[in-house]
Amino acid sequence: MDDDDTTGTPLGTEEALAIIADQRAAAARTQPSAPLLFGVWGTAWVLGYGLLWLSVGEDELWAAWAAVVAGLVIVAAMVVTAWHSVTRTHGIRGRSAQQGAMYGWGWFLGFLGQGVTVAALADAGASREVVGLAANAIASLVVGLLYIAGGLMWRATAMYALGAWILLAGAASAFAGIPGSYAVLALAGGGGMLVAALVTRVRDGRSRA
Repeated sequence: MDDDDTTGTPLGTEEALAIIADQRAAAARTQPSAPLLFGVWGTAWVLGYGLLWLSVGEDELWAAWAAVVAGLVIVAAMVVTAWHSVTRTHGIRGRSAQQGAMYGWGWFLGFLGQGVTVAALADAGASREVVGLAANAIASLVVGLLYIAGGLMWRATAMYALGAWILLAGAASAFAGIPGSYAVLALAGGGGMLVAALVTRVRDGRSRA
C-alpha cells in the first residue's frame, strides 16, 4: 500500500485510484483535442472547398471572392491548430512540451511548403487545372500525414485513421479534375472530419461519464 506523502500514513484503495485518475487526466490535458481539431479542419474544408466548387462557372468576381474566403478559412484553421497545440503544453517542461510545439509548428511549415510548391508549378508554366489539382492533393497530403503523426505520438487511433482517410480522399480528388476535386474534398474530406469530430466527442463524453 502506498504512503501519503504528507502524513506517512498508508493510502486507501480509493485514494490511490483517485491519484491515478488525476494523473491520467493531467496527461490527457497535454494532448490536442481531437474533436476540436477535426471540427476546425472539417468546417474549413467544407466552407473553403465548397465555395470553390460552387463558384465554378460563375463570374470572375464571385470566383475571386470564393478563392479569398477559402484561403482565409484554411489559414484560420492553421492558426487555431498551432495555437491549440502550443497552449495545451504551456507551462509543461520536457518531452511533452517539445512534442506539442513541434507538432503545432509542423502545420505552419507543411502549408508553407505546399504554397511554395504550388507557386513553383505555376511559375514553371503548369496549367490552372494542374496547379489547382496539385494544390488540393498536396494540402490533403499535409493534413493526412500530420494527423497520422499525431495519432502515432499520442496513440490516438481515431486521429491516425482520419489521417489515412484524408490521404485517400486527396488522392481520389486528383482524378476528379476541376471542379470535381473541390467536391470530393468538401464532402469526403471535410465531411469525414466533421463525422470524426462528432464520433470522438461522443466517445470522450462517455469515457468521462
